[in-house]
Amino acid sequence: MLAILLTRWQFIGKTVKGVTANRWLSVGVGLAKTRFPERRQTEMNSESKAILSGENSRRGFLQKVGVLAAASGLAARAEPPQPATQPPPMPMVRFGKHMVSRLIMGTNPSLGISHLSQMIDEEMTAWHTPERLVQIWKHCEESGINCMEQAEDRVAKYNAEHGGKMLFSCTSEVELGKDGSWLDPKPSIKATAELGPIAIHYPGWGESGSDAMWRKGQLKKVREWCKIVRDTGVLVAVNSHRPEVFKEIESQDWDVDFYQTCLYKFGRTKAEWEKAFASNPEMIPAEFGHSREGSSPHYGGEISFVRGDPPDMYKVIKQTRKPCWVYKILAAGRLCETQEFVEAAFKEVFANIKPTDAVVVGMYDKYIDQYAMDAEYVRRYGSNTGVS
Repeated sequence: MLAILLTRWQFIGKTVKGVTANRWLSVGVGLAKTRFPERRQTEMNSESKAILSGENSRRGFLQKVGVLAAASGLAARAEPPQPATQPPPMPMVRFGKHMVSRLIMGTNPSLGISHLSQMIDEEMTAWHTPERLVQIWKHCEESGINCMEQAEDRVAKYNAEHGGKMLFSCTSEVELGKDGSWLDPKPSIKATAELGPIAIHYPGWGESGSDAMWRKGQLKKVREWCKIVRDTGVLVAVNSHRPEVFKEIESQDWDVDFYQTCLYKFGRTKAEWEKAFASNPEMIPAEFGHSREGSSPHYGGEISFVRGDPPDMYKVIKQTRKPCWVYKILAAGRLCETQEFVEAAFKEVFANIKPTDAVVVGMYDKYIDQYAMDAEYVRRYGSNTGVS
């Protein structure tokens, strides 16, 4: 047992790839401060050495390791893959004229959006200072991750001020009038295109998102939006959590370049959930009716993920000829209790999408280097593109 604990301690210290029961709060904040050495405060580096202070004796060292394991109760049951000294190139896919890494940096953690709890939202917000984001983007580039989704103006500033070469996409939401009518999207689209993104995508969330417009029977308005974006010269994409949205777009042969496909039907409305539980209403989760993210008859704010959802979206992804950015592959952190779960999710996704597709993953590196870890999984399971 002591040998196992020593191996795990050395593994965490040398590779910063220790694993805990919750990916977002992988180690309790108190434990992290008192038991783990502070990692990468001034430099982004996927490797660091454990710093041992206090007693130097073997007994004292092993006692500390034993206390950590017993106190946390979160020791990982599997080690993530250890990359070689010189890892293979990141697999790349083509989107328009751009070569994009198959692992794309998601935006939610950097905006303090965990889809888990207010406490974790605040943790993420406090961590992602402007200075740390610069370090993260540099680390992404070093790790072969060359694109961020929904970056708005942040990556453009990083590239201009720090010589970065990160690609990025943006969202341009449509504002609605008090009567629900669309306000002119052209000024917003024009301003977004001037930031220099490789693509602008129509969002799936909210009252004017593609999910809500599908429920209202008004997807034709989204198609008109796509035509305006096309005139700016950037790539055009549509984001949705519903396979039905993409099926309708495909049936009408819209002029769009790629899809952003959520594996889960996030945003189900209250009526849709009640219908799903109609035969057994007492099994509705307790949090329903206490939405943190707003709710309407056309887009729900209930944060829940259903195991049966991914096959429906996988079918759409495989059938369309358009490339896809596949996201929520870890169910917003719910498939991250162990690294076996995380690795299995990456393996499953790449086995069920096309070689021309990429994945968008929100990563949080306060306690472990998720950027390097996920890059390794993509190299392992997503290298079937023939391009690097």
